[in-house]
Amino acid sequence: MTRLMTSTALTLGLAISAGAASAEAHMQSFETTSGVLTADSYRTALRAENLIGQDLYTIGAEYDEASWLDPNGYGEFDTEWEEIGEIEDIVISRDGSLIGLVVETGGWLDIGDEEVIVDFKDIRIVGDYGIDNYEVVTRMSQEMLEQMPEADTGYWD
Repeated sequence: MTRLMTSTALTLGLAISAGAASAEAHMQSFETTSGVLTADSYRTALRAENLIGQDLYTIGAEYDEASWLDPNGYGEFDTEWEEIGEIEDIVISRDGSLIGLVVETGGWLDIGDEEVIVDFKDIRIVGDYGIDNYEVVTRMSQEMLEQMPEADTGYWD
């Protein structure tokens, strides 16, 4: 049941963010969604299981606020973007609101790495619509992720 709720919440949140004109409009749209996928939103939706395990890339020096807020601002994956982490999990609140992605970052061969929570406002899905034709990017740098508080098991207590 929890996996279904997480998948449903993620699907709705990602579908809405793809069509939002700004981060603020994205959040307002999410809060008023009925929970039913339309044909258009279903085409752009992703399930949680398709995101978990994906690499997270930074757009680095290419970041520009206007492009970030434009739903079509980063339409295609850029091979110059640097991989800075891996998506480990998705966090939702008890009221069903999307909080963010748990991202494993830093370390080497799983030694010394940390898990942090990246807010959905700092995440974009880029590429063609389809299960295997997308990448997950953030406007945050590796250094910014490393400065975030670690979301270890005590975080949830």
